[in-house]
Amino acid sequence: MTPADWRALLDAYLDGRLSAEAFMRRFLEAWRVGAARPRAIIALHVAVEAFEADVLNAGEDGAVNDDDLRQTAMRARAGLIEEESSYAPSAQTFDRVRAREEMRRFSISAQRIVGVGCLIALVWVGLCLLQITFVSEWIQHNFGWSAWPSAFVGFFLAFVPIVGNLLAFLDATEVRDWPVWLAALVFFAAPALTLLSGWSRWRRQR
Repeated sequence: MTPADWRALLDAYLDGRLSAEAFMRRFLEAWRVGAARPRAIIALHVAVEAFEADVLNAGEDGAVNDDDLRQTAMRARAGLIEEESSYAPSAQTFDRVRAREEMRRFSISAQRIVGVGCLIALVWVGLCLLQITFVSEWIQHNFGWSAWPSAFVGFFLAFVPIVGNLLAFLDATEVRDWPVWLAALVFFAAPALTLLSGWSRWRRQR
């Protein structure tokens, strides 16, 4: 039961809508459910058990005085009201502050991801176009094909891992006379670093 349910049960008893015996039975039934209980209800449980013992000892015809139970129930209701007034505002304030902080962090993270993602995408597109051009040129130079067939085949070969990088590297060093270190940097190191950077940033943002 929630604190509101416990309070409704206490109100029904203290307002005269439930007899002491009916209140006792409902209280013990709710207690046996085993859910978390407010401190005021835990203190009231002792009085309810004592009243139950008095009822059992009195038998069916005996009248049991419930003054002690009523006084304890009144204190329990006051304790529930006090707990609700003390915990509810702080919880609401915490939720608002936490929500604002989470939104701020999400906004900053999203901006960083978008900015870095755009930069990586531009670099990757540039490398892809350069690799397609160099692979197509290598095919045209080595097989004597015309431009269109070379470009068509080169477009697909450029995206084959290792093969596309290697053919572009060979064209850069053999046909265009690039330094070996520069060709290796552009067609091997740069793609690897771009992929590694994007992967590491993605893992940190998870």
